[in-house]
Amino acid sequence: MVLSTRIPATLLRATQATKAIKKAANARKGPVQDASNPRYELMKQILFYQQPRELPDVSEEDIERHMTILRAEKIFKMTASSKRRADRARKFDAMEKAYEALAEADPRLFEAACHKSGTVTFPRQMRVPTETPPVKIWNYN
Repeated sequence: MVLSTRIPATLLRATQATKAIKKAANARKGPVQDASNPRYELMKQILFYQQPRELPDVSEEDIERHMTILRAEKIFKMTASSKRRADRARKFDAMEKAYEALAEADPRLFEAACHKSGTVTFPRQMRVPTETPPVKIWNYN
């Protein structure tokens, strides 16, 4: 079997027409924004320039106070995290005990409780919480 490398004339014309259409569409869009164009650099500098902030004079006491606050925040976050971890572990242990009690009480109910359905559907009643007022306002009558 020999494959021809010749491209049919209709395909060439269609490709050329497509390129011409794309070129015309790009020409209508306006000038291409080139990042190396000095006008765009000047516009960016004017629009987005920020004065450099001066750093305040900081004494040794201020630095020590700041470090103390940071350490206190870190300790607070660590204790909150350990409390959450302990709470999760306590709940998991309670769940395991409940599963064991159910398995001892009735193995058939235990199997039904552990069975996963093949399809998981999203509840239709649930909607995304929003901060906008509802469409239907409360009727006070």
